[in-house]
Amino acid sequence: MEVESLHSEAMRMDMVHEHEAPDDRAARARRPRRTLIVDAERCSQRTLRDDLVQLGCDSRVISEISELRVELARPEGAPDLIAAEYRLAGKRLDDLLDIVPRAMWSRLVIVTAYASIASAVRAVKLGVGGYLVKPTRGDQVLRAAGYPVLGNDPDAAALREGAQPYLSLDRAIWEFLTQAVEDAGTLSGAARLLGLHARSLRRMLAKYPPPR
Repeated sequence: MEVESLHSEAMRMDMVHEHEAPDDRAARARRPRRTLIVDAERCSQRTLRDDLVQLGCDSRVISEISELRVELARPEGAPDLIAAEYRLAGKRLDDLLDIVPRAMWSRLVIVTAYASIASAVRAVKLGVGGYLVKPTRGDQVLRAAGYPVLGNDPDAAALREGAQPYLSLDRAIWEFLTQAVEDAGTLSGAARLLGLHARSLRRMLAKYPPPR
């Protein structure tokens, strides 16, 4: 039954694309063929992978930096686009950039739950393709990297219909606290900025990131 369902979906997408305007087909043809998602958060992995596949990209998911090194060294060459959570490589954006060759930075889109103004500005100055804050959809990643996704694209419209506009309150609080630590540089420094005891802040952040 699952095979039949996938076959039916493929036929439906083929029928949709047969009726695309020439501009839509041209935009689709210019999208990246091979994309790589580097993220340890399963929900984010799955959403972004499914989005990119729906938008016509072959998408792979990895959750370890060691796997990224392997992917970059493949004989068939590096992927056309990388969407990565930089904190998998370390606390700093530069920890990820030390692994990704400079020639590929324009094809790298940071998709992070640990956003900060400092890291976003640095990414732009260094020529990184894009910097997005989770939750992020596939069409946003493509646009950030400079690939065309037209507003009337039927696949992009389907993604927007299923988009979640707001984070849950618990998730928003967790991301705010995480950003405070990023900006302060240390947990104790963030605790002082927030007026909290360091032990309380450590306990709040020790939990696995709450659902969105």
